[in-house]
Amino acid sequence: MLTTFRSPYAVGKTLVLRANRLGSKNALPQLSENVKELNVEIVDIIQPSTMSIVLQIKLQQQERHPSDPTMILKIYDRQYSPELREFKHSGPATAETEDEFIAVLRQGCMPQFLLDYEENGPWAYDEWDMPKREAYFYARSRLSHEIELDVYDKLIDMQGIHIPTVFADVRLSPQYAVMQQDEGLTAYTEIRAILMEHISGFPLHDIVKETPESDWASICNQAVDIIRKIAENNFINFDIKTRNILVRRGERKFSYQIFYLDFGECRFRDPSDSDEVWRERKRQKNEGAVGFMMMNAISFAKGKKGKKYKGTLPLPWQYEPSGRFDGEYFELYGNVE
Repeated sequence: MLTTFRSPYAVGKTLVLRANRLGSKNALPQLSENVKELNVEIVDIIQPSTMSIVLQIKLQQQERHPSDPTMILKIYDRQYSPELREFKHSGPATAETEDEFIAVLRQGCMPQFLLDYEENGPWAYDEWDMPKREAYFYARSRLSHEIELDVYDKLIDMQGIHIPTVFADVRLSPQYAVMQQDEGLTAYTEIRAILMEHISGFPLHDIVKETPESDWASICNQAVDIIRKIAENNFINFDIKTRNILVRRGERKFSYQIFYLDFGECRFRDPSDSDEVWRERKRQKNEGAVGFMMMNAISFAKGKKGKKYKGTLPLPWQYEPSGRFDGEYFELYGNVE
């Protein structure tokens, strides 16, 4: 019988975080060059979980202060990533699958695997035995973590204004005791995570329920403007969703601040990308993903009996594409991972 692990990510559990690198803004007084470890308690689990596990946490301290922030811990753990474990119907990690992975690590096979993965991604092999799957899960989670950190560094001027502030890049020890005891495996077994600001608010697509109709236009315009500003950089977000855009109520009545939260599925421009390829990818994956979705949501909100609005009066807000990436259509091929 396979020995499955109980998830360490449960409300009330304590996690020990080791700081690998402080955020560029270094906005958390409890972390410094001299304080490298934090004990945190899990307050909530943010759903849905996809590539990463997202937890709402608070510091565990002898003296609690009202100003102690609630934070977000975004964990890239191959063992518990719902999205990764769906690959080849792999199912949950077990002691047996971890032992197989450990054997591969001790044989020194990972460097070659990572080269194969970098060249061909999930098409690197025709046959995927369990150790190769675990190695793939490691490579994907590591890449997602590195990309997200790189993007936050690129967007340093937007941190705390339209994206969360990153406090630290942190590490957690693996749950499996065999991995904890073998320091030679640490590079591949320690768990990567990002400690960041918690943004309170509601998803952008809920504005039709959460705000008066008179505010829809200003909120949607702000959301599209933020996506346009992010699009000025040399990366593309392949996972733009309205659930990843939060609306925070301002101190003044009917004022709002928009935050974009998730950059784990971004891709930086490769030197091999032609201007035509890059423009087409930007056109497909940027402002329109938000603009058309929100216009659709507003149309349903103004319609009757669950149908789109069919009246003659203009909707409270309509998306107007900037056209900045318009040009002759260019068909995209190949792996973009």
